Amino acid sequence: MIMPSPGGGCSGLRALATGWLIALLWLAGLAAPAQASAEPRLALVIVNGAYQSFDRLGSTYADGEKVATALNATGFTDASGTGPVQVRRDLTRAAMAQAIADFRAQLAAAGPKAFGTLYFSGHGAALGSYGDVMLLPVDAGRDLSPESASLTRAALTHHLLGSGAQTVLIVLDMCRNVLPAPPPTLTQMIAAETGTEASAVGELAGSKGLRRMVRAAAATIRPDQGYLVAFSTSADQVAFDDGVFSKILAEEIRRPQQNIADALKRVSDRVALSSGRNFQKPTFDYGLQGAPPCFISCDRAASDRFYDCANCPWMRAIPAGLSPFGSPPSEPGRSGDEPVQAQVRIDRPFAIGVYEVTIAEWNACVRDNACAKLGNWARENPNPLIPASDISYEDAQAFLAWLTVQSGRAYRLPSEQEWEYASRAGAPTAFPWGDDISPSMANYDHTARYHGSDTAPYRGYPEAVNSYPANAFGLNQMQGNMWEWTSGCTDTSCRARVMRGGSFESAPGALRAANRFTVPPGKRRQDAGLRVVRDLEPDEIGGTT
Repeated sequence: MIMPSPGGGCSGLRALATGWLIALLWLAGLAAPAQASAEPRLALVIVNGAYQSFDRLGSTYADGEKVATALNATGFTDASGTGPVQVRRDLTRAAMAQAIADFRAQLAAAGPKAFGTLYFSGHGAALGSYGDVMLLPVDAGRDLSPESASLTRAALTHHLLGSGAQTVLIVLDMCRNVLPAPPPTLTQMIAAETGTEASAVGELAGSKGLRRMVRAAAATIRPDQGYLVAFSTSADQVAFDDGVFSKILAEEIRRPQQNIADALKRVSDRVALSSGRNFQKPTFDYGLQGAPPCFISCDRAASDRFYDCANCPWMRAIPAGLSPFGSPPSEPGRSGDEPVQAQVRIDRPFAIGVYEVTIAEWNACVRDNACAKLGNWARENPNPLIPASDISYEDAQAFLAWLTVQSGRAYRLPSEQEWEYASRAGAPTAFPWGDDISPSMANYDHTARYHGSDTAPYRGYPEAVNSYPANAFGLNQMQGNMWEWTSGCTDTSCRARVMRGGSFESAPGALRAANRFTVPPGKRRQDAGLRVVRDLEPDEIGGTT
């Protein structure tokens, strides 16, 4: 994120993916508290700008002040153990190592419920093809040294985990200039520093997915600890020295009713949609166990959702089971292509998007030249939760292919049976909430009636994907807002594809759970979006069966 000049890229050595990195460690199964301030909270803020061998940085000091102020507002005290969080400036290697060691000691003294946050702003370096990154002190040279092992992400993460703190959050807001690939001895040094088997050092970057991670019994860290690693921009993209990231991060730290995973995803989406001339999209890689904690307060409804990458939609696991499919002959508005209602069995649990795909998620695909730049209702409302729109079936397939590469998971569209099963959440009625509809229940053409329903003025635009209450499965706006593509088609050659759910332009009868709408696969509509699905792996199914 930190750059030598406004609008510029990282310099010094060959520039690669630049960015901040966050390692988050939290208690498994942590209940969402009304206020997340009961535990001791300590924060260490380090900002380096006056480099000797790298370009000096202009915004890093202001970045640190913004984050320190936000941490103070959410109950953190300084890493020394007393007083407000202080910003430590321009530390040498020895001073950084001492500050981190003292921070670890204070966390250990605070006890097993401690919540520690380390924020570093300055230059960083990617260790070639090795995959780790290191923090650069102001006296850093351009070559690796044995002392580098203590300031790598892997070493730092395990060092702070060793404090025994319940929650540790590490934010590394930095450029990542590429240094030569480390010699084999560096792997051994990191293994010795962290107390980890050398063969496992490369695994410290974590597995993808904000979900349960099962550790081997021989793991040296507690089973109730984990971590999250995030970067302020996508691979091979540039982060900018314009203060946008630190400003948004500080705002999200102070936002209530969201856990840290929510906060990080909102940071990612908001940075991508910021009005500045520079584009960057924060991304993550992580491994953890249990529910994320909160800076201020948690939304209990968000406790069992997950995402597979920063650009990936929020998902929920849907259990297998029986559900009505189709409509009874007496249902008002029923059309001839709807099957007569009968019970359908979904044999395997699956994961489906909590929301329709958002414009922030779609724009990340556009930035990678994998998706077309389409209609954008976010121009009217710069909310990162505005749904992506103007999407054809073919566009949706391009997004799913890109998302599969990004996440390492096979994403797809829901089948018609899966979509209706998820939409109904067990309800046999016309809508998931009953046989009636009103303007407070969904975003549709509120001037139209269904079976004598109330009316309201016409809105004529999509709303944020979380604007209306979730159904019994915890899924938002499966009715209204955007038509959603499914994998269903009307004939063996699939000359027309099936959409479900209705949109902000639809009459209320189109929002019935059984309603089907067929569209040619290449046609784009301003009220067409998508919701993604992926199959669950055996270790993810757990109690969803």
